[in-house]
Amino acid sequence: MHWSRRSLLSLALLFSVSTAVATPGLDELALQLKDDGDFRVRVSAALQLGKSLTGDAAQPLEAALDDSNASVRAAAAAALKNLGDQAALPALNAHRADKSEAVRTQVKAAIKSLEEERISGPKPKVLIKIGIMKNASGVKSRRIESELADSSRRKLSEFPGVRVLAADGSGPSAVSSAGKPSNVPVVLVTGNVSELKALREGRSITYSASVEYVVHTMPEQAIAATVSGRASAVATEQDTADASRLAEIRRSVLDAAIASALRRAPPALLAAARL
Repeated sequence: MHWSRRSLLSLALLFSVSTAVATPGLDELALQLKDDGDFRVRVSAALQLGKSLTGDAAQPLEAALDDSNASVRAAAAAALKNLGDQAALPALNAHRADKSEAVRTQVKAAIKSLEEERISGPKPKVLIKIGIMKNASGVKSRRIESELADSSRRKLSEFPGVRVLAADGSGPSAVSSAGKPSNVPVVLVTGNVSELKALREGRSITYSASVEYVVHTMPEQAIAATVSGRASAVATEQDTADASRLAEIRRSVLDAAIASALRRAPPALLAAARL
């Protein structure tokens, strides 16, 4: 996206999330792993970080490979294996000779698993089925629903450990190599553009968008969690004279609202997948 130097685009991201379960956030878990005086809390934090669907969990887990407690170091290695981030291989290789046999065993198992996945491809932890995407904003345009679906699919596919199924719910990721149903849990995600407004203020226009997602368990489709996001942008007087630029700003605002909602999606996906 390119903007002229005289174009002043102000983009504000706001997000909120409500889930059916209360789980510690990534920052809280990382802090517990680093500083908590009880090794059992650090072990628990490491294992929970290993279940996350974000690469941001790798750094605190790699640091925990130097923890003073062997149980924490072993938990960190096991969590890195479960996380499936191949970027952790150098850190794991550096700890092959840990003084604890239990830690060495976990480190070697993690290295083996990550090296195998580097050849065969990462194994998904969660399969996502994209459900109905609605436009309840009052703006009549079928493009909005298709933009919501396409952007949601693209952004969800970027999460490590997540694979988005084809539109019909099929695909090679849905079955095992033996042709039997995979034991990877499937989660249904539906979405809704609840607001898409353009408000003129003097010579500028403020665009705003709100997006809501509902994450469902499968196959019962019970609601496990909801996440929502909001974004806004100000189009300058110069922008308002260019219809194509205004359309681009409107699309960028919707995309930013989608991003702000999905930023908090990993805990909701794990809750729905019962992981």
